[in-house]
Amino acid sequence: MLYQPIPMGEIWADGMIAVPKKIATNYLKFTSEYQLKALLIILSKNAGVTEAEIAKALGCTQEDAKEFLEFWVEEGILSCDGEVVQKQQSVPEKKEEKKPKKESVPVPRLSPRDIVCICRENRELTQCLRHSQEVLGKTLSHVEQELIVNMVTYYGLPCDVVLTILQFYKKEKESGKAIGTAYISAMAKDWSEQGIVTLADADEKLKALESSNRLWKEIVAISGIRHRSPTVKQREMIERWAEDFGIEMISIACDIMKENTDKPNLKYVDGVLKNWKKKGIFTPADVANEEKAHNDKKQGGSSDIDETYDIDEINRRAIMNDDFDI
Repeated sequence: MLYQPIPMGEIWADGMIAVPKKIATNYLKFTSEYQLKALLIILSKNAGVTEAEIAKALGCTQEDAKEFLEFWVEEGILSCDGEVVQKQQSVPEKKEEKKPKKESVPVPRLSPRDIVCICRENRELTQCLRHSQEVLGKTLSHVEQELIVNMVTYYGLPCDVVLTILQFYKKEKESGKAIGTAYISAMAKDWSEQGIVTLADADEKLKALESSNRLWKEIVAISGIRHRSPTVKQREMIERWAEDFGIEMISIACDIMKENTDKPNLKYVDGVLKNWKKKGIFTPADVANEEKAHNDKKQGGSSDIDETYDIDEINRRAIMNDDFDI
């Protein structure tokens, strides 16, 4: 089928604007909806437009609007305060793909121009961004574009694994979870370090996440902590608990925490469970036997008491350890 503009009609009543042909031929594949909208708004005006006006028209933040406009300035299509930037022809240095970076190297910050340049050199990444938009059911923001590009080029995750993470992200958001892009970035880092690079690995990991979600709900109920989604480190912590202890033992540890703290504190529970593991205490019967031995020694006047858990030591570690602040 052939689609053509209607030469006469109501659509032309307010006049026409000139749009450079290169916008349609060179940029449609790589630019976001908001970048294109910002450019169309400026082309439709006879005078200059500020980022504040663009932000109001698009319903975005002024900072985002400035990023949309700076992209076109750097491309040599718009001027800013009368100044024209000469477009650089050199190809940006390619980022090494599919290779996890060391933790000490910061995650790259990418401008809209950076993302366009990277996509020009990576057709697979361009397709990944398009499919990501389909998965999320909306136009990708700059932050989301930056996240997805880094998941592929920085963390080295294949596109199908990235889409799997985004499906999880959307599902969690739709269920009312307070989950943001920072969590997804940490999740990508974790998967990269664990070598999760196939769909089969991703499916197994998601099953483990569902299991830890159920465990988290139980811990929320028995510990009294405020209900929220676990952080990546908190999730690692409770998964470690589940490897050694059943929910009954975790519940006993939570009861001990409640008896010895003013407010719910999972760091304290973690300290109790670590101490039990060190002493080989894995069942409620083991806890009862250790308590009985402790009471017998106390009644016998022994000063060499091997307690089931060292309250002072656990409190000290809970204060010093801020990985699981709750």
